[in-house]
Amino acid sequence: MQIKAVLLDFGGTLASGGLDWDPYHETIRNYLISHGHPLEMRDLKKALRGTLTNLEKYRATGKEKTFEEVYSDFLVRLGIPHDDTMLEWLHNNFKTHYKTSFYPCIEELLKGLDAKYKVAMVSNTMSDQPRMLLEEANLDQYFDLLICSRDLAVRKPNPEIFRIVLDRIDAKPSETVHVGDSVEADMYGARNAGITGIWIKTPNQPPWNGYAIGNICELPAMLKALEKSS
Repeated sequence: MQIKAVLLDFGGTLASGGLDWDPYHETIRNYLISHGHPLEMRDLKKALRGTLTNLEKYRATGKEKTFEEVYSDFLVRLGIPHDDTMLEWLHNNFKTHYKTSFYPCIEELLKGLDAKYKVAMVSNTMSDQPRMLLEEANLDQYFDLLICSRDLAVRKPNPEIFRIVLDRIDAKPSETVHVGDSVEADMYGARNAGITGIWIKTPNQPPWNGYAIGNICELPAMLKALEKSS
């Protein structure tokens, strides 16, 4: 296989992370109370659950919303008037509480990929945090394109997001690989767009009989093997 472009997922692929929900909820409640909107924690959680449930239904259609759109719905459910300043605070608060750590070897890996291929990040997220974290770590220099699904209003496995990315980096599906940890979003999505998928083995995933590696640090060896097989 002749490889000219490598697409990379973010969460579970380049970095691990998660949200500590209880402190996150508490900061939102305290902020809203400080702005004259007293509310019980149970009401906040109920409103957020409803918002996120609707978001998942929307995402099941292959579409995406921005953080601001999602949390505008959350505030409407609470009957709280809001503006861009409040939504910006909520987004920044989310990014503060969502703790992320890059996997070992990431900079070395990206430097090596950048020297040989066109490289793009394709992340399913309503936030711009993946792009922000790469920029803060000065790792964005190794990418030709950084795409969060919020940017395009579509998300993996919708093949449209892959088509848009390939068009922007001027790459063909047959010369592209996509690396990710989700079989449904990353592998099925890439396959349906005509792209070769490389799965990072992750527990509790649907079956995948294509290419697979144990972690992102094994990617260079897999790419070398694919190119040699051609």
